[in-house]
Amino acid sequence: MSFLTLLSSLVFIFHKKDVFPMILYNEIVDCILSRRSIRSYARKSISTDALETILEAGRYAPSGMNYQSAKVIVIQSSQNMTKLVSLAKKISGIDRNPFYEAPIVILVFGDSHSLTSDYDGATAIENMFLAAHSLGIGTCWIYAVTAIFANVEGKAWQKEISVPENYKIIGSIAMGYTDSEIPSAKPRKDDFYTII
Repeated sequence: MSFLTLLSSLVFIFHKKDVFPMILYNEIVDCILSRRSIRSYARKSISTDALETILEAGRYAPSGMNYQSAKVIVIQSSQNMTKLVSLAKKISGIDRNPFYEAPIVILVFGDSHSLTSDYDGATAIENMFLAAHSLGIGTCWIYAVTAIFANVEGKAWQKEISVPENYKIIGSIAMGYTDSEIPSAKPRKDDFYTII
């Protein structure tokens, strides 16, 4: 865990009762409430053990009828990362890396034969977000990949990376250690829930 991540977590723990006075606390709740989207990454590799722990958390996400329709592709090699970023720039028409120079991008696909593939992919993404945060690793949901795999070139690359045609992209995760301060939480909507 980086010093900045540790410091941010300690500040959160010491002040959480003032911010969330009605919530019961444990490590999982702390992890959920303190996770933030990270958009600036250090040039530091993630260990195999940490990566596989995060991927296992995704594997154990709930899924509709336990169909487990999500499929995950980890982009880590420079060759595949260059290809992904190149496709993203070409399709978006913007000359910047939409993955914020993260050392790892995780693509999450869902089997379109499943009625719940979007939800299965989303729960896998959330599990991986929380597992990564618990290990001091930052993440950000990158939705822009949907445009990549809706494109002819993207579909061809999907075949190259051995993802069957019936799988559709759900989203992706930019992942790495942060090289800046953890951002503060944005205000939450008061009308998020109603108890009736």
